[in-house]
Amino acid sequence: MNSRRKMRFWLTFVLVVVVGMACCDRAAAELTLAEGGQSSFVIVVPEQASPSTRYGAEELQLFLRQMTGAELPIESDRSPVGAHEIVLGRNAHLKEIGVDIDFDALGAEGYRIATTGNRLVIAGSDLRGTLYGVYGLLEDHLGCRWFTPTVSRIPKHDLLVLADIDETTVPALEYREPFVMDCYDGDWCARNRMNSSAGRLEARHGGKVRFGTGLFVHSFNVLMPPEKYFDAHPEYYSEVNGKRVKDRSQLCCTNPDVIRICTEELANRMRQDPEAFVYSLSQNDWANYCECANCSALAEREGSQMGPLLHLVNTAAEALEREFPGKAIETLAYQWSRTPPRTMRPRKNVIIRLCSIECCFMHPLATCSAETNRQFVRDLNGWSKVADRLWVWDYVTSFGHYLSPFPNLRVRDDNIRLLVANHVTGIFEQDVYNTVNGELSPLSGYLNAKLLWDPDYDEDTAINEFLEGVYGAAARPIRRYLDLLHDKVEKENIHARIWVGPRTVEYLTDDVMAEAGRLWDEAEAAVSDSPETLERVRIARLSYDYAVLEKQRGAGGLGEFVVDHKAFMAKSRPEYVQQVKRFFETARRAGVTRMNEGRMSLDQYEAGFAATLAGKNLTFMPVAAVADVDVKPGLICKYYEGQWESLPNFSVLAPAKTEIVDSVDLKPSERESNFALEFTGYVKVPRDGLYTFCTNSNDGSQLFIGDELVADNGGLHAAETRGGFIALKAGLHPIRVSYFQEGGTATLSVLYEGPGIDRQVIPLSALSHSGTGAAP
Repeated sequence: MNSRRKMRFWLTFVLVVVVGMACCDRAAAELTLAEGGQSSFVIVVPEQASPSTRYGAEELQLFLRQMTGAELPIESDRSPVGAHEIVLGRNAHLKEIGVDIDFDALGAEGYRIATTGNRLVIAGSDLRGTLYGVYGLLEDHLGCRWFTPTVSRIPKHDLLVLADIDETTVPALEYREPFVMDCYDGDWCARNRMNSSAGRLEARHGGKVRFGTGLFVHSFNVLMPPEKYFDAHPEYYSEVNGKRVKDRSQLCCTNPDVIRICTEELANRMRQDPEAFVYSLSQNDWANYCECANCSALAEREGSQMGPLLHLVNTAAEALEREFPGKAIETLAYQWSRTPPRTMRPRKNVIIRLCSIECCFMHPLATCSAETNRQFVRDLNGWSKVADRLWVWDYVTSFGHYLSPFPNLRVRDDNIRLLVANHVTGIFEQDVYNTVNGELSPLSGYLNAKLLWDPDYDEDTAINEFLEGVYGAAARPIRRYLDLLHDKVEKENIHARIWVGPRTVEYLTDDVMAEAGRLWDEAEAAVSDSPETLERVRIARLSYDYAVLEKQRGAGGLGEFVVDHKAFMAKSRPEYVQQVKRFFETARRAGVTRMNEGRMSLDQYEAGFAATLAGKNLTFMPVAAVADVDVKPGLICKYYEGQWESLPNFSVLAPAKTEIVDSVDLKPSERESNFALEFTGYVKVPRDGLYTFCTNSNDGSQLFIGDELVADNGGLHAAETRGGFIALKAGLHPIRVSYFQEGGTATLSVLYEGPGIDRQVIPLSALSHSGTGAAP
């Protein structure tokens, strides 16, 4: 972890760097590139330069002009060799000045930078190598940084002198993707030497690692849509519990026809999209792998469900490799397929993309005490021994709360170095990808870019230079805020996965929140005289402000009100109203559109604060209790099995079982996913007053008192608490709780609060059902 190295600054490259090669006859120890706004140098490019090499010349010209005021001409290598040259790419002048470049050894993205006499050579491939060499000179030797698409650091020099150089650099990773919307800009990607598939990289940037159209991930249903094939051929799809499944299914990976159709469909798509480099043949994003006799036998023999999947992928890849040399077929090692097989090996043209989704992301993968991390490292070690091309899909944000504080910056270097040490050659860092300005997401993208290009780049250097470059005088308090959160997680060994939010994490304690607020106030004050920088700080502060809103909303989002039970009234707090208004005003200026990976937009999130933003008191009409009901302890619970993405219509379903239960929880369930529960009965409240009822659930739930929907917590989501107010007269009231679970971690509880009752899980003493067994 990095508490031991706060403020440490530079490390050597893990990239292949060769210093002091003796093939150049240096006549001088340094070059004076510009002085007093003038330069004697010209930039020389090949007559038939590739788009990226020519763009490299233009970028070098641009940034040298910004640094020195000098305009260096760009000339063709058909011109005679001059006295002072910067020679780019596969250049005719190389031979004349006696420089021999092994372009094959540099590959597609490597480069060599060398001074020789009064000349500077930057040479790499026509694809991206020379362009990356230009950025290598500007960043590594001249101090340029590109923090965001709009904020950079370009040093100014009246005298620009370049020390003697001879280095060869080849990146450790063939695929480098910080998957964050703030960093999709093509120039930003290229300048930070990212070849991101999502980046807006054009020919002038040297292109990118491009996946086949529609074949980025989870492609089974893309290649073989169930609506096209299932009715006539159910045997093409998963057998689960003895039945072939159409909805939310996988493919039967040992079926010869499935293999044939997938191969043919891939071939057609590869012919139609020849510019792509990788084509995914990968499982759908849910469970339900095939349990047929053939798939089960192969999985048992290989000790992993990867056995049948790799059989499909290898067979298709072998059939495709002759027609499509240089192309790769990718598949996932993900959840149920993550464990490497005992004896099978991926073919040379197969990429295994190993996914870490189950892990704790607060600590380095290799040293975290969580069993999920230990198992991932075991699988990583196993795959590193059998896969020629191993990529990793990693995660660096909270899927459930894009703006939630998620202190995992300090693990980035440890994790990337671990992956590279295990022969990983491509890394995809999934971040806030569908909105800008998630939790410090521009910083997250920059840090990932630095480490993906150079896994030994110092983490603190990257963080500090970004904070200083983007937030100016506010950098120090923001850094202390980051350290506050990271220190808390480290010292108390707090674990967190990717669905956590402010109300569920253990590190956002009251004392941490109080100190965090003070630090953000200090940060704003430090740049109060710079409107542009102040706006950046306020946008960065959104993460803390979001945590304040979420925590103050309390159980079910109701903590912003002061309750008057006698008047059946919820009174708004003016100071909280102002906090809410500031948050949404800033979020809109920042361009935030999504709150999580699911379907919640900023507009939908704001709708939940409608009463708060109105700044009005809420008055409720009390509901009378029911009378003359013969009741017995507990609720009636009906248990259902099926696959849903929202709460089903229970009235048309037949329950798998019905029983009396003493609490609203998951005890009646008989499986981990694809089930639903409906609880009915009565809840007894002891006094007249305003009550809150909340459900905490993963996935969706709803709570009704009588016919009134009080807690609407439906949909697919991580553990969330949602609720509402209802005014009740003392006595019995009908209660109904509905819940469904699609997959992942299941959670369900019901809480209430009212006059004389602190917020708590509803006890058995308050729950009952009709003595006749009928629903109320």
